[in-house]
Amino acid sequence: MQTQQLEELFRQGLAAIEMAYYQATVEKFVFYLQELMKWNEKTNLTGHKQEEEIIGNLFIDSLACTMVFSSDTACSILDIGSGAGFPGIPMALVSPQQDVTLLEPNLKKVAFLHHVIGSLGLKNVRVEACRIEECSKKPEYDKKFDWVFMKALRFDVGLAYVTPILSESGKCVFCRAEPLPPALVLQGFSVMKEMHYELPFGLGKRILSIVGPVVKSV
Repeated sequence: MQTQQLEELFRQGLAAIEMAYYQATVEKFVFYLQELMKWNEKTNLTGHKQEEEIIGNLFIDSLACTMVFSSDTACSILDIGSGAGFPGIPMALVSPQQDVTLLEPNLKKVAFLHHVIGSLGLKNVRVEACRIEECSKKPEYDKKFDWVFMKALRFDVGLAYVTPILSESGKCVFCRAEPLPPALVLQGFSVMKEMHYELPFGLGKRILSIVGPVVKSV
């Protein structure tokens, strides 16, 4: 597919979630997509093969995650199980004031992440090549993250390890196709809010489930 056609698909996708954009940002998305497809021929970065599927299910779904925080307020973000950089890198592209950490243990995917971050000149993104079980024990991440995103990780696995790394007001966000059953949320946490939206190209409806620690009454 030609670059201009890809740009138009991105514009349609951004319009679907009512997100304003700059042409320069769209061009960066196209570069990212083209690199993803090149690398995907040799390294299994995503199971999506068609451009519309990748743009909708990965890029636009990731950008929808920015709905949970104010673009005017700087915050610290952790993307657990980032894979090929979703949702972390698209969020970092449109919110350069945010500090984004990508957590990904697969070294082939880590190599791709470093390639994209360097090629796009992203100064607000770093990569941690480890699992959440290890990350949660690192002293430099103690109470660090205001938002923890999980797009490709089971929510119960992620919640089991996030307490040490959440800031005082920190919350977790799960990218889902269905509402998060409150009965399945680990003790000590609760579903605070759910935000609904629809992906472009007929790819279906999605939900952002925001989960936070239960505040104990004094």
